[in-house]
Amino acid sequence: MESIKDRVKELIYGFPKPPPRARSKPLQVICVGPPRSATESLSVALRQLGLTTYHGWDIAFEENAAYIQGWDKLARRKWKGAPDGDAHITREDFDALLGHADAVVDSAASFFAAQLIEAYPEAKIILNTRRDLDAWHRSAMKTLVSDIEDSWFYWMLHFFNADLFWIWEFISVNGYPNLFRSPFKGNAREGIARNGKWVYREHCNMIRGLVPKERLLEWNAEDGWDPLCKVT
Repeated sequence: MESIKDRVKELIYGFPKPPPRARSKPLQVICVGPPRSATESLSVALRQLGLTTYHGWDIAFEENAAYIQGWDKLARRKWKGAPDGDAHITREDFDALLGHADAVVDSAASFFAAQLIEAYPEAKIILNTRRDLDAWHRSAMKTLVSDIEDSWFYWMLHFFNADLFWIWEFISVNGYPNLFRSPFKGNAREGIARNGKWVYREHCNMIRGLVPKERLLEWNAEDGWDPLCKVT
C-alpha cells in the first residue's frame, strides 16, 4: 500500500503519467535470471538474432523518466502489499512500459519474473544463470553494491535530479533489497551479502517449478548462441 512517505516522494519528484506504450507484436522471450547472470551478453545475442530487447539499462536510459517512475510503481505494488494480500500486475501494466519489445532481460524480468510468466503464457522463458555462484556473488557485490549503492556521488545526486531519483528508488530502495530479502529496509548490500546465494538458488528453483519444460531454456554464456536459436 502507498505510504505517506511514498506520497511525499510523488509530490516532490513525480512526473505526469506518460501515455501507455502500445504492443504491436507478441512478447516472445522473457529472460528471468538474476542481474549479473550474463544479462548483457544475452541481450546482445538476442538482438543479433533479430529481437528487440528491453534490458535493465534501458530503464535507466529512458528518455521520459515517467516510465522509470512507472517501473518503480510496479515494484511498490508487488513488494509493499495490497489490501487483499496479492500483487495485481497485469499484461496491460507491462505492455504500457515495454511497448513493442520482443524480449525482456535483467532487472525488470527478474524483479517481476512470476508476474511476467503469468501475464505472457505464450512467451518462451530463458533462465540465464552463472555456473559459479561464488563468482556471481562477487560480481553482484561489486557492481550492484560497491559501484552503485555505496556511491556517495550517486546517492547525493539523486536528491537533486528527478530522473536519477526514480532510478535509485527502483534499483536501490524497492528493487534489489526486496529481491534479495534484505533484513534492512532499502539496503541492497545486506540483502545480497547475507542472502544472495540462497535467494539465487531459490529464484531459479521457483522458475523451474513455474514453467513447463517445453517452454523453458536454461542457459549460461558458456553454452554459446546455438541454444538461443531454438527460442527465436
